Amino acid sequence: MKRFLALMLAVVLFLLPFSVSATEDTPVIRSGSGESPKIALTFDDGPHPRQTDRILDLLAEYNIHATFFVIGQNAVYYPEPLKRAVSLGHEIGNHTFRHEGISKMSAPMLEKELADTEKVILDLTGVKVSLFRPPEGACSEAVLAAARHAEYPVILWTVDTRDWDLASTDKIVSTVESKVRGGSIVLFHDYTARTAHTLDALKILIPKLLDEGYEFVTVSELLGGE
Repeated sequence: MKRFLALMLAVVLFLLPFSVSATEDTPVIRSGSGESPKIALTFDDGPHPRQTDRILDLLAEYNIHATFFVIGQNAVYYPEPLKRAVSLGHEIGNHTFRHEGISKMSAPMLEKELADTEKVILDLTGVKVSLFRPPEGACSEAVLAAARHAEYPVILWTVDTRDWDLASTDKIVSTVESKVRGGSIVLFHDYTARTAHTLDALKILIPKLLDEGYEFVTVSELLGGE
């Protein structure tokens, strides 16, 4: 399935005006085509036993599906919110095993990070992930080589909410409102070291964006892979 999705994504890169770049057959994707009002909410660094569940509750309230880029080590520590996300129909992506030192890792070290995370997610949920987001959006030659080896497209983002930097609720809302468009991939986090304003901002943004005609989908749905 992963090989098929990677092949399909490589094909659509030539057919649709996605915001992408590519190095040696490794697609680096920052947005969808923009030809429809579909947007993708994405959440990095989870799972977390409280933050993830609160976000899942809110998404379920609006019957919205999102994509969660999971750290393998956190999935080992907190498997239940990951399992819940899958049971609710959300998409899971690979965000490395430890989320640290990625700029200093060789391609073989990164390949192990990706393989270990993929195995953890598969063992816990039965899901074989097909998307990869490097921590901090790092796209070094080693990162691209590891993604290519694992047959992952690299998924970045169109809108950075900076919730990881503890941006205020108002700032997150204004950032998304000013930058979102059809095809946007929006970066949030469901695990932050300190209390972020992610949930409060989502409570404002989701109904507002729905009223404006946007449709929330997973990254794969945004890119036509599902």
